[in-house]
Amino acid sequence: MSRYNRKLIPKKNHAEPVGVLFSIELYQIIEVNEPQQYVLMNAWIVERWTDELLYWNPAHFDNISDILLPYDSIWIPDTTLYNSLVMNDGESRRLLNAKLTSDLVQGTTLIEMLYPTLYKFSCMLNLKFFPYDTQECILTFGSWTHDNRGIDYRPFGSESTGIGLHHCLENEEWHILGSYAERRVMKYSCCANNYTLLEYHLFIQRKPLFFLVNLIMPTSIITLIAIVGFFSSPTINDIRDEKISLGITTLLSMSLLIFMVSDKMPSTSSFIPLIGWFYLCMIMLISGATLCSSIVIFIQKRGLLGKRPKRKSMFWFRWLGRLSRMEMPLLMKEAYLRKAKRDAHFRRTRKISLWQQIRGGINNRLASLPNGSAQTVVVASEPSCLEHFGNPQKCVIDSETDVLGSVSAEDIGDDGCIQLSESDDDQHSRTSEFVYQSTPIISPPVGETLTVPRPIMRRPSSRRNVGMVRTSNRARDQRARYSGAPTSFFTSQRNLAELEYDWIAAVVERCCLIIFCILFFFMSFGINVIGMYYWWQSSSKNP
Repeated sequence: MSRYNRKLIPKKNHAEPVGVLFSIELYQIIEVNEPQQYVLMNAWIVERWTDELLYWNPAHFDNISDILLPYDSIWIPDTTLYNSLVMNDGESRRLLNAKLTSDLVQGTTLIEMLYPTLYKFSCMLNLKFFPYDTQECILTFGSWTHDNRGIDYRPFGSESTGIGLHHCLENEEWHILGSYAERRVMKYSCCANNYTLLEYHLFIQRKPLFFLVNLIMPTSIITLIAIVGFFSSPTINDIRDEKISLGITTLLSMSLLIFMVSDKMPSTSSFIPLIGWFYLCMIMLISGATLCSSIVIFIQKRGLLGKRPKRKSMFWFRWLGRLSRMEMPLLMKEAYLRKAKRDAHFRRTRKISLWQQIRGGINNRLASLPNGSAQTVVVASEPSCLEHFGNPQKCVIDSETDVLGSVSAEDIGDDGCIQLSESDDDQHSRTSEFVYQSTPIISPPVGETLTVPRPIMRRPSSRRNVGMVRTSNRARDQRARYSGAPTSFFTSQRNLAELEYDWIAAVVERCCLIIFCILFFFMSFGINVIGMYYWWQSSSKNP
């Protein structure tokens, strides 16, 4: 060893390179850092080469053919991990001793150097399918000083062997699928000669159980509960304003889960990971459900105005109710039944002609007068709603009916026709012009004979001479036919409007519940099924 120079390349023919056989045995994957894109691993490295300048005859040294020498006493190749993140070689590997074996046939020495390493190297992680991702990390080894004319690297064994995994410890987050080695000859623009590189491809697959249990499933459950809470059927006349608070609280809890995911993701704008799409869809669902619940609350409050929805709108909402299996509540059916009975009563009341009421009223009032003071018109008619006349000279119709203002004895003309005053509200008139016939009962004074012709109310020849009996306005006529209870009519209309809008809100909620549940299952299960399919396909491949 006194004549051995460890600074010289151990070869006799300088035209031939030193062949170095390189192998790596993985012991443990310590860390895979997604935000900073690096891998920290513990491995054993074995380098083998032939030193042509070093030889001894075992027969001269008690047949000792194998010896151990410190690494700094012999020439060693400057093997470097090109994509290492640690510049100090002493922090990446620990060189100890080298094993020397004498070769009597070739007159050379085989040197094997085994040393442990702690490599921290860059790995461009593809997180598009996170947390169902599979990563390919490459370790690039080669000489930093010598080109391929000085050192020629080759993998030990076959290239398909790759990194040894027999003594590897299982990682809790990553599963190692396999690896392979590739020898490449690179030409750099800075140098005239080519360089020989060894690339070891390591395939690792993430175990998604942690993210499924701690992130995806809680998010899915929170979203589903929020959707059901948003669109559960409300109680009649119960406006649930707490739905808005539920939406805001759900979004806040979702943001906390997103912070947990963002710590595992790199700050990149080139793509959106699969779990990012998942959370984006869930946030969109919660936001849309909050908006729809606000619309439902608005529909419920419309009923407080007392204006019923349009008939065409009710037709479509009834169709949606049948489609969504939403039955009409019993309270609303009872309200419709009461309205139907009331409308039937209105129709029956309108069939009674107004001239029949007038004939009956006049007949009853004239019958109550003395025989000598006025004529009595006998009319065969139904009882009227007219109550009484004010005096013998004037027939006063009940003012609440607002049908006939007053009839006096002077209104009876010479031809026996009753002259009626013209109504002052022509546009609301729904009555016809009537002809009255009666049989007079004559009571002449003593000593006189008076013949009174039969008074006939006939169609007037002129609107100036004979008035037409009309209703003053439609609202009073309706209130009169409600038996003097206008307040109950408008109250019932308002209650029916509230019931109808409550039912419309319930139908909208049921439709929104169906739509958002379909979207939820499509988005949550669909995205995860895509990720699991990719994960399964990656695990089935043999790299």
